[in-house]
Amino acid sequence: MAHPVLPLVFAVDDDDALVYVSLGARLGGLLAHGRAHAARLVIERRRRTRARTELREYLAGRRTRFELALRPLGTEFQLAVWRALAEIPYGATSSYGELATTIGSPGSARAVGRANHVNPLPLVLPCHRVIGADGELVGFGGGLPTKRWLLQLEQQRTPPPWSPSAPAPRQLALFD
Repeated sequence: MAHPVLPLVFAVDDDDALVYVSLGARLGGLLAHGRAHAARLVIERRRRTRARTELREYLAGRRTRFELALRPLGTEFQLAVWRALAEIPYGATSSYGELATTIGSPGSARAVGRANHVNPLPLVLPCHRVIGADGELVGFGGGLPTKRWLLQLEQQRTPPPWSPSAPAPRQLALFD
């Protein structure tokens, strides 16, 4: 399977928390993100090794969840949406309306869509797993062909069902 999302551009902060991922090497997005949030983004190769490894493992179908420290920058509403994204299991999908209900804001499917649109950590906070209420593929910053590819990648290798006794993914607890 070819990789429509490579090369990736991503950055970590001073604490090595992942703060930005761009599909298809959109360096301009990284720079705009840093300016908009006055964040000091570290992009040195030696600091990105773990993020690079986990992202490439995911794209190769060898990783179903990320264990990176995450520090997405956004509003309270956006952070709530992104936390809900992190809970969508690998290989599964959810609608914008379902996510709105999950975060306690039923009827705000469009606002959820806007939060997905500005998600600074696509792949890691899997906005590609969100589909229209009718099951159609809609809205993805990386383009619908990339969204389709990512969903197909996840359908090829679905992990065992989640169990309440299983430890929660680290990323859910790492939002500041």
